[in-house]
Amino acid sequence: MLKEMLDHATIEELKVFLSDIHAHDLAELFVDLSDEDKEKVYAILDVEKLAELVSYIDTEEAADILSEFEIDEQKELVELMEPDDAADIIMELDEDEQEELLNALDDDSDIRQLIEYDEDETGSAMTNSMVVVHPDMDVKKATKKVIKEANDVETINTIFVIDQDDHFLGVVPLKKLLKAKTPLEVSEIIEDYPHVYDTDPLTQSVQAIRNYGIYEMPVLHHETEKLLGMITLDDALDIYQEEAQEDFEKLAGLPETMPDSGPVRTALHRLPWLLSLLLFSVPISIVTSMFEEVLATVAILIVFQPLILDSAGNVATQTLAVTLKMFASHEQGLVKNSIREIFTGMINGFAIGFIAFSMTLIFAMINTSLTTQPLLIAFVVGFSLWLTVMIAPLTAILIPVTLRALKFDPAVASGPFITTVIDVAALFIYFGLATLMLGGI
Repeated sequence: MLKEMLDHATIEELKVFLSDIHAHDLAELFVDLSDEDKEKVYAILDVEKLAELVSYIDTEEAADILSEFEIDEQKELVELMEPDDAADIIMELDEDEQEELLNALDDDSDIRQLIEYDEDETGSAMTNSMVVVHPDMDVKKATKKVIKEANDVETINTIFVIDQDDHFLGVVPLKKLLKAKTPLEVSEIIEDYPHVYDTDPLTQSVQAIRNYGIYEMPVLHHETEKLLGMITLDDALDIYQEEAQEDFEKLAGLPETMPDSGPVRTALHRLPWLLSLLLFSVPISIVTSMFEEVLATVAILIVFQPLILDSAGNVATQTLAVTLKMFASHEQGLVKNSIREIFTGMINGFAIGFIAFSMTLIFAMINTSLTTQPLLIAFVVGFSLWLTVMIAPLTAILIPVTLRALKFDPAVASGPFITTVIDVAALFIYFGLATLMLGGI
């Protein structure tokens, strides 16, 4: 639609269209335009709408757009954005461009303060575009302040109350403030409210928003208890999306996603990781080679090897998912749930092992040319499967818990590390038991 209007509509028609369309919808249309058409949009948009447009575009592409402007124009644009959005975009600029823009900002700029936080800290995602009032204010005066600042803040649903030293005291919901009648001071209608600290892990603060079911979470300085800003629900949703994408990539064994990369660049980006995965398969080959004698004697064991490995891996994946979910949501009762998973593995292992025993016995009895000991083969397969399915949950719990204790991201344990440990253990159990019971045949 925007492309057609740029080709056929008048300037006045374009101005009306661009002023009326929501910035999110405009961003979706804008990214598909040619460079020439984008220049036309720049020339028509007022600076406030342009800043809003840039803030709705993916941060990497927004940084590319921002770098097209002169430094004075960049400064004006980022100062019109929400501080957290501006900080995210600036962090995507090249180091030289980033430094130049930050130097152009005032020393007390909110954007500069946000960039000083690590990206995993709550302070990096907060905004201070909010309404604050003092407890000794009359409700009528507080209402006028809300009305006056409404256009300049991100939300007015929750009014934050601070004392003269900026210490957080509580909140006043907008509905409650509007219903209050003067003479009445704000202190008489303050409500207690949860809060987080600027250095808290970002995921923990986002989880707190979910747990308390609120739309704005106040952020306090971790030492002074002063109110610094807030994290809003839309910020929390964005963070949830990013975290979900990152966790999915880790679960899939992928490096960082690059949606705009070509096939060659994507292949080169993934190649080192794929080569490292190849190295993880070496222990499996070594273990298999250790049991060449029993494999040469009882070749039928190879037929059931995938059954042993896949079943254990599937159980480990299920347990790992439960463990990582508890880590992500900060749930309690890890020991209780771990015991439950282990006993669940024992029960499932027995059921799967019994079924595998029955199927293997039937298969071995039908294919008499492969073995003369169908009962022993069936027992090795069934018992090995039971043991491996029992140890799989334990491994899928211990590895991420250990990595977390060592300050590593436990999600990485879902990749080749757990798979390799489970496979090696399963092969030792399977071929070891076979050697013990069938080695002399």
